[in-house]
Amino acid sequence: MLFNPEFQAVILAAGKGSRMPELTAGKPKCLLPVGSKPLIWYPLLKLQQSRFTDVIVVVFENQRAEIQTAIDKTDLKIKVEYFPLPSNEDLGTADTLRLLEEKLKSDVIVMSCDLITDINLNNILDLFRKHNASLCTLFFNPQAQEPIVVPGPKSKHKPERDLVGIDKQTNRLVFLASASDFEFDVSLPKALLRKHTSLNVYSNLIDSHLYIVKNWIIKYLKYDQNISTLKGELLPYIIKKQLAKPQKNTVTNTSIINIQDSNDIFQFAKEVDLDILIRESSTYTDHFGDLKASYHSDPIRCYSYIADTKNFGIRVNTLPAYWYINGKITDIWCDVTNEKELVKIDSKAEIKSNQVDDKCIIWESCKLNEKTSFKNSIIGSNTVVNSFSRVFNSVVMNGVTIKERVALENCIVCDGAVIESGSQLKGCLVGSNHTVPEQSQHCNEVLTKSDQLMEF
Repeated sequence: MLFNPEFQAVILAAGKGSRMPELTAGKPKCLLPVGSKPLIWYPLLKLQQSRFTDVIVVVFENQRAEIQTAIDKTDLKIKVEYFPLPSNEDLGTADTLRLLEEKLKSDVIVMSCDLITDINLNNILDLFRKHNASLCTLFFNPQAQEPIVVPGPKSKHKPERDLVGIDKQTNRLVFLASASDFEFDVSLPKALLRKHTSLNVYSNLIDSHLYIVKNWIIKYLKYDQNISTLKGELLPYIIKKQLAKPQKNTVTNTSIINIQDSNDIFQFAKEVDLDILIRESSTYTDHFGDLKASYHSDPIRCYSYIADTKNFGIRVNTLPAYWYINGKITDIWCDVTNEKELVKIDSKAEIKSNQVDDKCIIWESCKLNEKTSFKNSIIGSNTVVNSFSRVFNSVVMNGVTIKERVALENCIVCDGAVIESGSQLKGCLVGSNHTVPEQSQHCNEVLTKSDQLMEF
């Protein structure tokens, strides 16, 4: 007999990277190099270290082979099942889980491919277990960081802000909305304030896009075809439903498919009678200040885990975030990988230069010729750097050719680009397969084909 695991894991890696098209126009976002590994390696490692033996990775069909090849080259032991989506369809995150419904037999942990963190996932899983939660989320405190100068034109990045209401007695997540939805004032329902008298509302927490959900929520998504996204639609709806109570249904033998009343979600959220009996027979309560039953007898219960201020967590979904994490990764490597060895120079790299500092990371099959200089830079696989060139504080991706007497400083160079001889670039972003002509001089520019940035 086969038993379903307690949790199944899903990593969403079919995003188009629309917030940083300069980097993702020619490359899947999940394969962007971060330190010595592709971006998706970090959440996969986190799951593996949390004793997950397999994971479903959602990808676009036309990127599957490239992603699978990259993951197969890593040292990961976790078994990956790829779930391809048509590349021409614009599906939301909830739409994706709806398509996975037949594969998901257990409760589910959903992660984004761009999450890098040092937090122990068991802390969030244990919170979910403790309260037999319907939904559990992970939030980070803002990261203290020095101002950074990002390659490309000077621009101000305005981060998204959420309003997050959490009961400080119980960690119940009772309110979630985007700050942009409110112009001046935020009105909270009186029923919410009466029920949760110790409410903290945060405006600076960072959503990790890591969610643990009961299997019945996946089934509910199959029923409610109008919900397209997790963060924007499903979470606020589920959280709001905690205030409602299921209506007594006097009609028997009714298929849930035909239920159209306003409380249809409670048909999916039904608890096991034995669990209810045990809780009612226990003296346990999750709150104080009233004589109400534990959990206020709510069949739907949402929780939030707020990481300690000492924990590191970031979503690499913008150009500033990508630039920041590559400058930070060697410092936090031991924490986010649980002391795995950081291989800075791959054994298959051909290094003839004697000027490669200890902050550089060199990927496989690179060829760094003599009389070249490298400081605090990442050089991707199959990249060739010719003599009398220097690369300082830059990220150079895969298959790049850097000709003679080139100077790169504070730059990002994407896959397949060619930097012709004598070029000097400072603070620039070079798009995939773009050729920079000889003797070019550029500062704080995006150098790419204009039609590439219109892809998304």
